[in-house]
Amino acid sequence: MLKELTFEEFCNLPLQYYQGMSFDWGAMRLHRNEDIKLQKETVTKRKKKDCIYSGWKTPKISYFLDGDEREFKTVADVYVAYMEKVCGIEQTT
Repeated sequence: MLKELTFEEFCNLPLQYYQGMSFDWGAMRLHRNEDIKLQKETVTKRKKKDCIYSGWKTPKISYFLDGDEREFKTVADVYVAYMEKVCGIEQTT
């Protein structure tokens, strides 16, 4: 059962490294918290494709909750969705 969390508690939840891959265009990393079914995905493109020495661009971070089709761009947005789930508030599209 999911429990109510303050925003600070939510932000401090531990995320476990789950998977990572590197490609010629960049890299992708997944972190999860299995207790609340939260996933954080980080995609970082290389400054120059096929050049591992070119450095990295600014990462794109997305958050997901299991059973929710939405993609969240900020931790605040995913927190609101989590609390909707905890409180039993239905999503409207």
